[in-house]
Amino acid sequence: MEPFVTMIPYLLVECAGSDKQRVQHTLEPYTYERLTVGVPQCIPGDCGVYTLEYIECQLLGCHF
Repeated sequence: MEPFVTMIPYLLVECAGSDKQRVQHTLEPYTYERLTVGVPQCIPGDCGVYTLEYIECQLLGCHF
């Protein structure tokens, strides 16, 4: 998970459409918390899909 939380800030800065959007993002690694309650994890590694869905919801402003 560490490479992922370190890489995403760089990806956001590189993909920013303008300098104004670029300065909104820092290169600080994100923090993460592994949720185990309420998230099905039948097979080790299943949480990857849920992680991406969670990131997408956060970017769209859908907080839950």
